[in-house]
Amino acid sequence: MTAAARPSVVRIDETLSPRDRFDNWREAVSAVFDLEVEDPATFDCGMTSWKLGSLLLGGFRSSGNTFVRDRAKVARGGLDHYVVQTLIQGTSVLREGAPEAEWPRGSVRILDLTRTVRTEAQAFSNLTLIVPRAVLEPLLGAPDDLHGVTLEAETVGAQLLGGLMQDLSRRADAMTLAEAEALGPGVAAMVAACFGPSVAAAETARAARTAVSRRAIQSHVLAHLGSPDLSTDALCSRFGLSRATLYRLFEPLGGVEGWIRGARLDEACRRLSSPATLDRRVSRVAQDLGFVNETSFSRDFRRRFGVSPSEARQRLGDQAPLPGSTSGGVFRDWVCGDGPE
Repeated sequence: MTAAARPSVVRIDETLSPRDRFDNWREAVSAVFDLEVEDPATFDCGMTSWKLGSLLLGGFRSSGNTFVRDRAKVARGGLDHYVVQTLIQGTSVLREGAPEAEWPRGSVRILDLTRTVRTEAQAFSNLTLIVPRAVLEPLLGAPDDLHGVTLEAETVGAQLLGGLMQDLSRRADAMTLAEAEALGPGVAAMVAACFGPSVAAAETARAARTAVSRRAIQSHVLAHLGSPDLSTDALCSRFGLSRATLYRLFEPLGGVEGWIRGARLDEACRRLSSPATLDRRVSRVAQDLGFVNETSFSRDFRRRFGVSPSEARQRLGDQAPLPGSTSGGVFRDWVCGDGPE
């Protein structure tokens, strides 16, 4: 009888040399975060992760590092996922991108990968669940309000969700592939059920819902970034909204005009960081995305990403896989959607 297929698994452990562990760790983490480490020579780490259908579950441990997801990382990666984490041991502090706060052991937090974040961790271990937005968003009333929300360790939600993640990690190696894939929707539903009340509390202060969601407007804008017809008046006319309603919808994101400009800049960063557009001049990339003044484009680009458009193109090589990285590269490909099922 043929053995049942098992979920794909990636490990970074003592079977690798310390240097190879570090390289694989950095490569795996690079799918989501840029990494800052004080001394790679003394760095220690380990990872075991499983691909559970469209979800990823991983156990991570490290002697300590800083995880950074800045605007450039968000723009280049193009990930539209949530990261759900429970801290098993050690310390972690969220410094930027959401209200600064220590992440207590036993608590469960959620991060929106379309937003920026910086966390500092010391000698920690955690369990991390990566969930595509398309899976979780339909189960939530306010999917854009999740970033940085933390369920305290003593709450029922943290105990249920943290316990579920630990149970999954203990049993993942014994699961069949069919069992792992079947569990995905239920796990996503549990995440939504545990975080839903926290998000709903914030939502009650919001104005009544309109017939057109902010997400629908965002999808339209992202599909037409090069169109000159993305003015406030044009959007109000297309979606049947008043200016006041449109402004209220985008107020949490810094305003509608600022959000559109940011989306165009993010797409410019992606294009300038892509080998497919190396033959296209920076000025042409800017024009294609609705920027009529190259000087103001360059100024806004530097303000958002900390480098000029030309420097962003020069850094294209920084995204190449690290020499000798194997398991880390596989994990990165899983997250980015490039790896095998």
